[in-house]
Amino acid sequence: MWDRSRWQPWLRALLAGPCAFALTALILAVMPFWIPKGSGGVDHIAFPLFFMPAIWGVIFFYALLDRSLGRVAITMTVIAVIHAIALRGMIAG
Repeated sequence: MWDRSRWQPWLRALLAGPCAFALTALILAVMPFWIPKGSGGVDHIAFPLFFMPAIWGVIFFYALLDRSLGRVAITMTVIAVIHAIALRGMIAG
């Protein structure tokens, strides 16, 4: 049978590792879309690079420290879907 306690550390490691990194990359790709333009009208490229460790850290520690893996997965999925829609809008023009 499927032993929940046996798979929980692996699922948490998957959410905190590759999934957190992929979500961070998606957020960084869309960040110029939701950060206001500067006074010169240029998208801020430095903000995603500056905030990348903080964004990754928040996602990583949230995935590790929340008690409910389901809540972590749903939260990360919702954030990913919202940013994927925004990325599609950026690419489509």
